[in-house]
Amino acid sequence: MRIVIYFIAISLILITEKCLVLETIKLQEYSIEEITVLVKDSCVLVASQPTNFTLISILQNLTEIFSKEPNVKIGLLRENSFPANEKEQMLGKITAYYGKNRGLLMFYPKEILDRKCLLKPPKKKLKSEEYNGDKTTSAILEFLNSKCGKFRTLQGGLPPERRMRDFILQNVYSIGEKSLNKDKRNTGNGEAGPVNVGSICEKITMPTQEEFIHQYLFRSKPVIIKGAMDKWPAMHKWTNEYLTSTFGKNKVRVAFAPNAEYEGCEKASDFEDFQDFKFPDGVKEQLPFPDLVVVRPAFMNLKFAEFMSLLEKTHQTGQGENVSAYLEYSSIPSHLPELEKDVIEMPFVAGVLKRRHLNIWLSNGNTLGKLHFDPFDNFLCQISGRKQVLLYEPYDNTRLYEAHIQEAELGYNPNSMQFRRKKLMDSTSMVMSPINILKPDYKRFPKFKGVQAMNCTIDEGEVLFMPSFWWHEVQSYPNQEKPRNVAINYWYEPFLTKEYPCDSCKIDINPFYHHLLH
Repeated sequence: MRIVIYFIAISLILITEKCLVLETIKLQEYSIEEITVLVKDSCVLVASQPTNFTLISILQNLTEIFSKEPNVKIGLLRENSFPANEKEQMLGKITAYYGKNRGLLMFYPKEILDRKCLLKPPKKKLKSEEYNGDKTTSAILEFLNSKCGKFRTLQGGLPPERRMRDFILQNVYSIGEKSLNKDKRNTGNGEAGPVNVGSICEKITMPTQEEFIHQYLFRSKPVIIKGAMDKWPAMHKWTNEYLTSTFGKNKVRVAFAPNAEYEGCEKASDFEDFQDFKFPDGVKEQLPFPDLVVVRPAFMNLKFAEFMSLLEKTHQTGQGENVSAYLEYSSIPSHLPELEKDVIEMPFVAGVLKRRHLNIWLSNGNTLGKLHFDPFDNFLCQISGRKQVLLYEPYDNTRLYEAHIQEAELGYNPNSMQFRRKKLMDSTSMVMSPINILKPDYKRFPKFKGVQAMNCTIDEGEVLFMPSFWWHEVQSYPNQEKPRNVAINYWYEPFLTKEYPCDSCKIDINPFYHHLLH
């Protein structure tokens, strides 16, 4: 009798649960086909069917929590909606869960457009991830916040870190905040062409970590820091003699360019293979400036001693083009590892930002790096000589005409010291501007008119913090006693990031640093 009563009681509980589920379910059902469309703008979390009352309740709670986030979709996977080639596998997983959790949670991330490749990609399989964490509202909420880039609390509100994010993005630094008087608007002591300089970089002594984070990193504000290199052995140790004797036999990749101008834009028709070159189908038509190319320098692998001897000479070709040799973007850990002990990471950065690269830049001075941005937070440290850096804001890149631009390559004959506009390439640059800021073509690039620059000229012993995605053009000058220019730069994982190349995409806080918002 007791067994019969127990069986009846259990049956009533199950019937009651089923009735409650039928009465309370308000979850949207999605087919695989519908999810394929949704992920173009949203991330999606669905539970397979059949599932249990507890999981249904959790999904309902999450639906309410994310009710003000239109690009987070939560619901149930419509039964029998699996593609034929996945059905057996998915049903097997559901069957395995049925006796334990009765419900398989599948997460479909928002589709990220591949902006770096102009070739039409093959049809991609729908990405999915099985959720294997705790089946609780708080655990799944944490998972969704992380995967979807959200900050919702269990009450559906916004925590302090989300409010901090909004505050930061609303208060990024603008050049117009501290404009120069009209009589002071110039290009930095007349060292560049007709550039509209709206402000000059603030110079500060070594900040505390808190000062740097809140006044400069969070604000995406360029700043020149004095005193940060005072204890660096590199400042007195890196003479030409020391570098040559230590690394003379090391092979380095040296860039060569005419007139000391690196990676500017020129006409594609000036290159030797213009008539014969063919882009892959569908690529050329996507280029907004199909007649322009970013000119990459010629490269040669030389012994370091050979490179240093070039810096002692001034070459002139028969055509009147100065031959410039430049050790640029050269990784210290990879090529000159002994030098790393002679530089000291800034204490206000250590433990805050994640280092990605450490490079050396070495030339005889007088080099010009044309307008571009870097997708890193950049600390440019001047060891010898001087650099004038003209910066432009990254917040409206339609005014700088950010886009894919075809690349081309120079050729160089070291015996005749002659350059050739050698060949067009089937690759594109994604970080260069087509605008020549020294001779701007306002007819072709009218949005650039009125754009203000910030002059950040650094002398020996000074560090320039260039926040990620700030456009910059860099004119180098030699040390007066020794005709050379030496700098190193740290590239860090960016605090503010964006999709690129995309002239209308907005910057946002890198999820890598969300912990700094607490």
